[in-house]
Amino acid sequence: MLKSYPARYPTSGARTGTRVIRLTVDQEAVLQEQFNRWPRAPHTADIVLLAAETGLSEADVEGWYAIRLAQWRKEQGLGGNLSIH
Repeated sequence: MLKSYPARYPTSGARTGTRVIRLTVDQEAVLQEQFNRWPRAPHTADIVLLAAETGLSEADVEGWYAIRLAQWRKEQGLGGNLSIH
């Protein structure tokens, strides 16, 4: 089952300037499980492994993580996305 994830993030060279990340329930579960273990920006090796495990592109994993980290920061009262890169 494919579900539309409402997250959008900027992409370089895209005409609309945003991309929609579409995840299956299983893909989202894997990403969320990893995020719950350690809510931080992942290292390149983590991104590669998560992309391989979920079947997503590395850009989609990075985008999902950036959005989720910003949501987590807001939940913690830390403000939004403070330059993840």
